[in-house]
Amino acid sequence: MDRAGLVALLFCVSAISACESPPAPAVASAAASASAPASAPAPAPAPAPAPALTSASALVELSIPGHPTAVVSLPLGATSRRPVIIAAHGNYDRPEWQCDAWRSILGPRANRVFVLCPRGVARPDSPSPDDVRFTYENNAALEREIDAGLAALAAAYPDFVDSGPVVHAGFSLGAIQGVAIAGRRPERSPRLVLIEGGHAAWKPEVVSAFAKIEGARVLFVCSQSGCAADARWAASRLQKAGVATKIAKSADVGHRYDGPVAETTRSALEWVFEGDPRFEVKAKAAAPPP
Repeated sequence: MDRAGLVALLFCVSAISACESPPAPAVASAAASASAPASAPAPAPAPAPAPALTSASALVELSIPGHPTAVVSLPLGATSRRPVIIAAHGNYDRPEWQCDAWRSILGPRANRVFVLCPRGVARPDSPSPDDVRFTYENNAALEREIDAGLAALAAAYPDFVDSGPVVHAGFSLGAIQGVAIAGRRPERSPRLVLIEGGHAAWKPEVVSAFAKIEGARVLFVCSQSGCAADARWAASRLQKAGVATKIAKSADVGHRYDGPVAETTRSALEWVFEGDPRFEVKAKAAAPPP
């Protein structure tokens, strides 16, 4: 072989070796990429706390489509959902008075719950245009007003209204009609506070329907002796059906819900709310010793 042929042969052998040997940096880069751990996703940011419920007044009017305005006692400072108490007034009464009385009766719980006070219809024999008194046409009309009021309340305070069972608190006519409503829908208001009324309305079918609800409780509050006698009769019917009842008797100050009657009601509320954590009031921590 001449010199030119030898040079050509050496060139080809060198070229083949170069093609068959992959470059070292590429192999190292691939190995490093295969062994590198995947980066963890960034944690989601914590949700911002809900702003507290604030209002210039603790008692406000609530517009209800198709019904008169109601009055509401607000749980000022609430940052989570709160349960609802329905406070139905008596005949020739006013929702403003009922809500104001219940805010006082609740004491430390006043800012733990909503109190919805339905208005009803104006009485034509009110003292004056500036002092209009109200009544409820019948229990079916009151039930519709309560339904609409609860919907309006949830729409007005969507971040704060608890959708669970409510407590029905009624005075006189509001107590009588509250029993009829509870008999039809005991799951919505399994706990009742009946002040100076709501005794004869416990007919057998109403007792039977109410007794099927777990945790049902009925508190009778009386001032007058006749009320107390009627409450004992109603409580006996309920107890035979397995419903927990309690009778709280105040000093005889007449047919009313304020004063000593309000104080007696307040002292019995612990029993009414027992077992429902939505109404619990946490005790303040004791100050450290000096």
